[in-house]
Amino acid sequence: MEETSTTAPTPEDKGGLQRLKDFAYKNRGELGMAALGIYLFLLGLGTVGEIWDVQWILDLPLFRPPGKF
Repeated sequence: MEETSTTAPTPEDKGGLQRLKDFAYKNRGELGMAALGIYLFLLGLGTVGEIWDVQWILDLPLFRPPGKF
């Protein structure tokens, strides 16, 4: 008669999505700070482009108005 294990799966048994969730849970502070840094950089870049009318910044796809190609 075989015994079934009731312990949690080892890291090798976990799927890719579960490993990604574990990584995000363990590093949520660092990931949040990285997202905040990227957001502030893009906000500053867009502000500089608007205030000083820097055309190459305004032509980036992120800052282009809808409908302008």
